[in-house]
Amino acid sequence: MKYIKHLLVIFIASLLTSCSMVSDPIKKVELGGRDVNYQGDDTIDSLVIPPDLTKPNSQGLFVENVGVIDQTYKAIEVQNVEVKRDAHRRWLLVDMAPSEVWSLSKEFLRSFGFKIEKENQKIGILETDYLEIDTKVPDKSLGAIRATLSKALNTQYGLPIADKYRIRIESLSDPNQSEVYLTLTSIGEVVKGEQRLWQPREKDVELETEMLLKFMVFLGSDRFEAVSKIQASNEKRESSVSVIKSENGYATLVFPYNKKQAWSYLGWALDELYVDIEDRDVIEGSYFINVTPAQGFFSKILSTISSTQTYQLVLRQLDDSHTQVIFVDLSAENEQDTIDYSFDLFNGLATKF
Repeated sequence: MKYIKHLLVIFIASLLTSCSMVSDPIKKVELGGRDVNYQGDDTIDSLVIPPDLTKPNSQGLFVENVGVIDQTYKAIEVQNVEVKRDAHRRWLLVDMAPSEVWSLSKEFLRSFGFKIEKENQKIGILETDYLEIDTKVPDKSLGAIRATLSKALNTQYGLPIADKYRIRIESLSDPNQSEVYLTLTSIGEVVKGEQRLWQPREKDVELETEMLLKFMVFLGSDRFEAVSKIQASNEKRESSVSVIKSENGYATLVFPYNKKQAWSYLGWALDELYVDIEDRDVIEGSYFINVTPAQGFFSKILSTISSTQTYQLVLRQLDDSHTQVIFVDLSAENEQDTIDYSFDLFNGLATKF
């Protein structure tokens, strides 16, 4: 009888194998109630990582430790943390100097088990390595049959996901205030034949917003007030960002904003595409970006270069309500691959608006 029951379980499992590869929709929780769990996976080294992606970090646990966070922010006195929002993005206005926000940002990311992969305090950018998230679907969302099979066969529904974060800190005219942008980038594992590969995933806006909330609390905001501020940040603004061809053949990005506003939007859009920022000059209004062969979403078209190249994006205000972003090839070689890349990059930035 025990043998027959075992065969029955295997038979039913074979009928539902395909279902175990995709997570069922899980009911979305309200802001402030998201339970996210990042944990290591010793088998990560056996996965095939595409050449334009970074291998996820398999170390550390992402667990919301309320006790630790409460203990941290009680020792921090912040006069105010405001949430700003327009039609495309949400960011924080913090009553702290950029240097103070910088050290707290590092502490915040590390408190959740993230490893800092890149940091440049001069330009105010912190980036973490990839960390894998636990994507196991709760039994209550599986249904009775799948939940029973999951326990009997010790299987897990849902393929792994790995996340990384970028925090960008902008200084303001008031030295005791800062703007803070937090950006999530995710990759997910997919099955192709006998291989399991990682590929980019659509942004989980709910998770990004939840992390912004946690950061506000970490900086010293009252949790209830922080939730209320995020929910109340409903300012909307219409915009039309376009890409045109310049006289030298390169792409030019046109913002319907003045130079100050365009500078802010350009930084946010570069965050969204996770473009590698080498340096930036606020006074001149320019970004220096790095492009490495076989790394990054757009760099795959640059087949003629053999090492990292740096390009400059320069803002030029046309009138009170329009600003251009000019693509500058510092090598001055004007190769067609680089010209094509300028269009791919600016078209990618324009899709964020």
